[in-house]
Amino acid sequence: MRYQVSLLKDHERPGPLRLIEFCQRTLPNQLHDGEFVYGTFLSLFGLASNELYVVTCGSDTSKAQLPEGMSLSESHTCLPTVRPEEHKAQETPGIYVFRWFNVYPGDVDEIVQLSNAAWPEFENSFETRVQGLFVEEDETPEQMLLITWYKDLSVWEASRHPPEVSRDNFLRRHQLTRQARPIATMLSVHDQKKGLVSHS
Repeated sequence: MRYQVSLLKDHERPGPLRLIEFCQRTLPNQLHDGEFVYGTFLSLFGLASNELYVVTCGSDTSKAQLPEGMSLSESHTCLPTVRPEEHKAQETPGIYVFRWFNVYPGDVDEIVQLSNAAWPEFENSFETRVQGLFVEEDETPEQMLLITWYKDLSVWEASRHPPEVSRDNFLRRHQLTRQARPIATMLSVHDQKKGLVSHS
């Protein structure tokens, strides 16, 4: 199963509303059977106000037909590792942090193992849940993506001080990381019954 992580930008608007409309109402009609929008994620910090991430499962969003004035700034084809455990659209309100890692290809397996070992205690200690750990599709992958849900920013701040077992694994993972770039977002949810776009 492939995931496509795409950064879209609206050059004609200062905000994300037109992008949201496209991702939630137009883009799904461009997908094939079995493909779906995993989530539309608005900027909290780290992206411009007229940018957002849209993540699709099983599709190549880089081929989507964008309205005039919108552009595709980045597109990454990613393969899941030990998470997500289920391939389904995100629905839980809260903060979703996209953490991009630059790594050496030979360290990918150890990073996955360290992360998987750290998560149970980490998630039991905070209102948080790791949604996915992905590796960019490449013969020698050098980029990984971690998507983590937090109930709110106070939980994210508290989680900077994880319990000991998790901390030791995270520290080792940090040593294997060449560079990390976290971006905080909010999930945008479309109310199918009311036809409204709401932000978590």
